Amino acid sequence: MIDAVNGIHSISVDIHAHDLAVGDGEVEWDFEKEYTEGYHDKNSVEFHEHIDIPATAPAGEYHIMFTVEDEDGNTKEYETHIDVTA
Repeated sequence: MIDAVNGIHSISVDIHAHDLAVGDGEVEWDFEKEYTEGYHDKNSVEFHEHIDIPATAPAGEYHIMFTVEDEDGNTKEYETHIDVTA
């Protein structure tokens, strides 16, 4: 759930890895996207988006940064990690 008193302008997602070895047949992968569709001007939403991770992405730990910008230009960042397995 994402709450923004001043209304949500956008939600940005940045996924990247650090120092993962890229093996045979693998391709370094990162992801950046800004979401507004279905979120713009709302004060509370459930963020539910499907992000496809290519089968060629190296296995390992990836860092995810969510940045929520409100209608007044204020931003708030949330970060977490996910493990991508082969």
